[in-house]
Amino acid sequence: MERMMGMSAMRDVMKDLAPMMQGQVPYDEWAVRDAATVLQSHAGDNMARLFPEEPIPASSFAKPEIWSDWARFEALSEELRLYAEGLDIAAVNGLDVPVPIAAPAPPSDEMAGMPGMDAATMPMETPPETFTVEELMGLVARADQNAATIAAPTADGKITGIDFEVTAADDVFERISQTCASCHSLYRKGN
Repeated sequence: MERMMGMSAMRDVMKDLAPMMQGQVPYDEWAVRDAATVLQSHAGDNMARLFPEEPIPASSFAKPEIWSDWARFEALSEELRLYAEGLDIAAVNGLDVPVPIAAPAPPSDEMAGMPGMDAATMPMETPPETFTVEELMGLVARADQNAATIAAPTADGKITGIDFEVTAADDVFERISQTCASCHSLYRKGN
């Protein structure tokens, strides 16, 4: 029963946040922080302890693969906790990534002789990152994955790899959604 209540609480929080994260309703930093607290309280070790290896009742949505692939399940549960902690940190940023102030770039040689052309003031487009479906679902690691794109706990339980202080809340919400989807696809009946 406790497991079902926790899953229902997380489902309700995600359902409540979705319209806000999609810009359909006004953004409320404190509602996001409250939601992050709920998610944190039902993730990580708090979630894992609710899945003791036992016969699965017919009413449960849990698949037996949870226990045969326990390390993966536990890692997803911890990932959810880390992202929930990150959502609390990123809540202050709202739906926009804070823009750092950058120093102007030095003028390029080929534009130096052209009147009115200053490379430092020209907008530069960055190509969008692309992901495979497997990467989005967390089933495989990204080929170019590095510490700047991975949330991982340090020995003291802090988050490393993602600077949530400069991450938009909706981006963290998306990571939480992807973690939940990955876990459900692997360990929940009816998917």
